[in-house]
Amino acid sequence: MATPTPMPGSEGTLVAVMPRSPSPTPAEAGTSATETPVLIFLYFHKAIRAELEALHGAAVLLATERTGDVAALAERCRFFFSIYKHHCDAEDAVIFPALDIRVKNVAGTYSLEHKGESDLFSQLFDLLELDIQNDDALRRELASCTGAIQTCLSQHMSKEEEQVFPLLTKKFSCEEQADLVWQFLCNIPVNMVAEFLPWLSTSVTSDEHQDIRDCLCKVVPDEKLLQQVVFTWMEGKAAREVAESFATGNLVRNHSAEDVSDHGEIYVCSQQESKLGSKNCAESNGSQADRHPIDDILYWHNAIRMELHDIKKETRRVQQSGNFSDISAFNERLQFIADVCIYHSIAEDQVVFPAVDSELSFVQEHAEEEHRFNNFRCLIQQFQIAGAKSTALDFYSKLCSHADKILETIEKHFSNEETKVLPQARMFFSPEKQRELSYKSLCVMPLKLLERVLPWLVSKLSDEQATSFLQNIRLAASPSETALVTLISGWACKGRDKSKSGEYLCLTSGTARCLSDDVDDQGKCRSFCPCASHNSSDLSLQLQTENGSRPGKRGKDAVSFPGTNGSYCSQTADIDASPCSKKPCCIPGLRVKSSNLGIGSLASVKSFRSLPYNSTAPSIYSSLFSWETDASLSCSDGISRPIDTIFKFHKAIRKDLEYLDVESGRLIDGDESCLRQFIGRFRLLWGLYRAHSNAEDEIVFPALESRETLHNVSHSYTLDHKQEEQLFEDISDVLFQLSQLHDSQGHAQTKVNEVKQSCFHSSNDVDFTRKYNELATKLQAMCKSIRVALTNHVHREELELWPLFDKHFSVEEQDKLVGRIIGSTGAEVLQSMVPWVTSALTQEEQNKMLDTWKQATKNTMFGEWLNEWWKGAGTSDSSAEAPSAPEVIYKISLNKMTRCLSLAGRTYFE
Repeated sequence: MATPTPMPGSEGTLVAVMPRSPSPTPAEAGTSATETPVLIFLYFHKAIRAELEALHGAAVLLATERTGDVAALAERCRFFFSIYKHHCDAEDAVIFPALDIRVKNVAGTYSLEHKGESDLFSQLFDLLELDIQNDDALRRELASCTGAIQTCLSQHMSKEEEQVFPLLTKKFSCEEQADLVWQFLCNIPVNMVAEFLPWLSTSVTSDEHQDIRDCLCKVVPDEKLLQQVVFTWMEGKAAREVAESFATGNLVRNHSAEDVSDHGEIYVCSQQESKLGSKNCAESNGSQADRHPIDDILYWHNAIRMELHDIKKETRRVQQSGNFSDISAFNERLQFIADVCIYHSIAEDQVVFPAVDSELSFVQEHAEEEHRFNNFRCLIQQFQIAGAKSTALDFYSKLCSHADKILETIEKHFSNEETKVLPQARMFFSPEKQRELSYKSLCVMPLKLLERVLPWLVSKLSDEQATSFLQNIRLAASPSETALVTLISGWACKGRDKSKSGEYLCLTSGTARCLSDDVDDQGKCRSFCPCASHNSSDLSLQLQTENGSRPGKRGKDAVSFPGTNGSYCSQTADIDASPCSKKPCCIPGLRVKSSNLGIGSLASVKSFRSLPYNSTAPSIYSSLFSWETDASLSCSDGISRPIDTIFKFHKAIRKDLEYLDVESGRLIDGDESCLRQFIGRFRLLWGLYRAHSNAEDEIVFPALESRETLHNVSHSYTLDHKQEEQLFEDISDVLFQLSQLHDSQGHAQTKVNEVKQSCFHSSNDVDFTRKYNELATKLQAMCKSIRVALTNHVHREELELWPLFDKHFSVEEQDKLVGRIIGSTGAEVLQSMVPWVTSALTQEEQNKMLDTWKQATKNTMFGEWLNEWWKGAGTSDSSAEAPSAPEVIYKISLNKMTRCLSLAGRTYFE
């Protein structure tokens, strides 16, 4: 997927509601990501904010001025979602688990937010499938949706900058932070890192770009090949163009060194090596000449089949012996093959099937496989948690059943693909195109998985098959990807048997070294053997500097990698001119396995199917999300608990948020009376939500934080409340402007009638309509944003916080909390709040809530008032369209009500 270019008109008026001051980047703050590596994420956030602003600006122009290309906007939205979603998944797989080990009760909330953001993007992509270009209402809805995405993502990033990043800098050393950033990059698919790093460069200043490069120079392990891979990605399009020009011998004059020197020096491979590799690969194909490169997919299918058959055999062995002492190793093996299957499916959905037939889809089959793997993993994790309490025989039976179902599902799916897809690919695609599809499929995996999966795959192939597989990779890759191909080829070689000396065997000769003195044989070896990359005469990595010269080496075996502006990352490498036949394969690993940060293998793989994308939730039994299990079981017994009252407010909040979202879209065609009614409903919600939030911040959250095991659990929600208050204030400002516009229009109309200037009247109408439409569109986007933000907020509270009260607080303690909340709420607020909440509840829910309130305020004057109010409510007209306080509520003076509430609060705590 190519990085989109900026769209015309994207600088238009923006209407999203965002935090006022995002955190400054390290360069802006006078600090450095080199000194504090996790601060590189601030640059990531800056690029994300810039893209959100451009996307929403284009959508607004489409809605207000009917200018813009919907197809271009849709493509850019898809590209951005791919970037952002992989960013979030890398956080979930690396950053948050590491943080959770050292600081509890912080990370889970942010991963929940990621899930809510994905759902919002799904709504956006559903909308983009409609006829937006020719529908005014849909264009306004599109602007609202992009505005909501901008608001929610900006709030999420601001919270991370305020809470998460300070904890990372405090709890992790500089070296540990660098390790986290490196693992973060290694968990993003190769094809997305190659897009992400150049895209990042377009959103930062030259000083910031320099800081990013210096940080990456420290983050990437001290290995020449790894540094070259990353910095080739960093330079992006410019590096690829120069490399390809060298490879073809057609370096165009207008693409001078100055064109690429702004972002530092770049590496390119020599024309000689590119031609040599292609020639020798073709010559060495031998008996493979009549084979279709797309059949490399069969290698994956067969390897997966073999692994699943082995797992099935292992489950039978466990069932017969009753010995499952090595359950952790079995679980890790299952997780590995699940990752392989899922990423293989993603590659098919994103690369192979769209190329073969746009109508072809195996998304449902892939989703079913993923679901079965998740069930299998959950079964094992349940057994690990239950331990001796579990019924072994029942578990072993289920284990075998799950293994059988997975193998059956995979076999059926593979058979369909091999009979319906591969024949078409062989028939309609040239060998070059087939190699391209196979190579792109490989690059859908992240480096961390490739390092493990390639030796595994090659270990299941014959020498001839392995040689063919690697030759196809080399032929498909572009010249600028020489370092990457060398790296993955070296990892693949590790799948072969070792020699007695411990060196990995060469794939062609079966020996640790290429012993042939024949030049042609050495050339054949060089075509796939990664040791050829160490030969400076065959794989010359030309370093382009500002004057076009190649800088000298620093020291005998030092190779300098660019840090820009004359700074270099010094790498030690053995690059003497000895031929390939004198050197064993020696390729560096990623150095992520030996991490001391407590991060295991890839966290549950996130799926990226054909749009709209869906993603798999992390296992509910993982340590990071242990509360999700509680959430799913909360109140399942049907027993009403006192704290339920607080969360019943959420139902009323959701009801009014839906009203604001829907009715704001109708205001553009409404009159002044509709606007007045809307303002009244908005102000009621604002006031009651503020009271609800204050009660949580002052009473509920401190109660949670008072439990030692729950420290930090509510901090994110407190930040939410501050951001949400700002959303309400911004909407209030727009409503004020709309009211003023109506007032001025009425005044102008009166004046026109007096002087009878029909032309002025017409001009005034046009100006009023334009301004009103702009403000109404802005309001609609804001109401969509606040609905999404608050709905996600209360949903996360219900998932994460609500179950904690049942687990950590007795019924009596919950009663006291409810009594304190009632006692601290003002009388005027309660006059509106009680009927407002009950109007959103069923009769059964109303009865339970009132019973709880009566219990919490027993023997207080407020309890007496509540009984009187409920009697009045029971005799009121329940069919009234808008809820209003019963007549009895107004018979109590404000002073007496305040006194009652004060007594209610003191009754429980004196």
